[in-house]
Amino acid sequence: MEKTTLQQYEVTTAELLRAGRWSAAQARAVEGLMHFPAGAQLWVYLGESLEHLGQRGPARTAYDRAWMLDPAAAWVPATWARLQHVAPTVPDWLERVLAVPAVTVTAALIARDEEDTIGTAVARLIPAVDEVLVVDTGSTDATVARAREAGARVVAYEWTDDFSAARNFGLEQVRTDWVLWVDADEWLFPEDVAVPRVVAGLFHAADPPPILRIVQMNRIGSVVDPNYDSSRMFRVGQGFRWVGRIHEQIAPPSAGASLIPWPRPVVRIRVDHAGYDPAVVQRKGKWDRNIRLLRQAVAEAPHDVVPLGFLGRDLFLAGHTEEAVEVLRQAETLAVATPGYGRLAELRQVLAEALWRLGRLDEALAVTERQTTDAPTFPGGWYLRAQLQLAQAVTLLDAAAEGFQTALQHAPTYRGVVSFDSQIATWKALVGLADVAKLKGRWDEALRLYEQARTVVPDNAAISQQIRYLQTQAAWVHDHVTSQRLGTAR
Repeated sequence: MEKTTLQQYEVTTAELLRAGRWSAAQARAVEGLMHFPAGAQLWVYLGESLEHLGQRGPARTAYDRAWMLDPAAAWVPATWARLQHVAPTVPDWLERVLAVPAVTVTAALIARDEEDTIGTAVARLIPAVDEVLVVDTGSTDATVARAREAGARVVAYEWTDDFSAARNFGLEQVRTDWVLWVDADEWLFPEDVAVPRVVAGLFHAADPPPILRIVQMNRIGSVVDPNYDSSRMFRVGQGFRWVGRIHEQIAPPSAGASLIPWPRPVVRIRVDHAGYDPAVVQRKGKWDRNIRLLRQAVAEAPHDVVPLGFLGRDLFLAGHTEEAVEVLRQAETLAVATPGYGRLAELRQVLAEALWRLGRLDEALAVTERQTTDAPTFPGGWYLRAQLQLAQAVTLLDAAAEGFQTALQHAPTYRGVVSFDSQIATWKALVGLADVAKLKGRWDEALRLYEQARTVVPDNAAISQQIRYLQTQAAWVHDHVTSQRLGTAR
């Protein structure tokens, strides 16, 4: 008998939910989860069926497991708002569905002169894992003492300008089933303390063994931006290793290193990270260090797209825009010819932004067109393309205004053989300038120009319509601002 697939379980459970057969949907979801315990969508469907059945506590528990396996899920905010006052509960039957094999996990960090953050980093990890391992690469401050005070095992490593070498040394010291790599300036969210052991158990028997991505919550000024591409966790003893002097990557246990497509599910292990804040980057001199190491890596392997792409990105971020474009052009050519390279969308994104910064708008647009063609589901590509098209539209509007203005300038003195529309000089160019002003949001200027044109052609219905529209908008804005001020005064 052919085995039922995860997708088949999802489809039939969804059909039962649409039919309002809540108990049957619950049973089908549970059956599927006994075979596919990491099926995030099945956990969502189980939560929905339980919620419809009035079992809101177990529903919240099911939703939490779903969120653990799909941390970027769009349904989370509304669901949590709806169930915020409901305590999660676990009846016996649900406990059996939630159960995962007991496996051990080490959290590993490499650190150097991180006395301000290492203590908190280790303390946050201690309850989440079986051991915290710190690989110290030559600290001259209190990093080692504070790491040990917080409960970590510390091993020393002599720094060789190679982050992968340091991580691989640390990997040799790991004594557990799984390893989770965290940076010394990253702090695990307390709400996610149970997640490392759970996801390790869920994926322990997966074939091939996956590389798990965590969620880096980057604090840059007052903005918190989640990053879902940090591959950080894997099963020990499967042949995984780190590659790259800097911006190091986890390479699968096969030839081809990090360029082999490999299962990389993202899980809800969130870490608070401020290391990309411009003030922190400048204080630690990260760009200079990164670019130096990347130049060295490119010199060692000039045809390797991975360090070349990172070099172009970091040159751009450090403000070396001209050189960044040159490097990124080379990297794009290499990337297209390199099967399995997974960061082409990011590479093109940075290349287009660099070209835009240099005022080379047409070239930037061409890059985004390639990007949206090759990666049609990547939102960042479409957004940047739209931004560039908007910039192009503004440029065209400015060019149109210049054209209308030039037509007005030459109309009184033109004496050529070919005649032109005399109304250009009297009112049509004015209407063109008014149209540009309106499209750019300069409504007062547009209204003045339309009214000036109407003195020449008072019966022109189109001009009168534009004037009425702008007057109506101006009145609405005035009333709105007035009401806001009155509300504030009260």
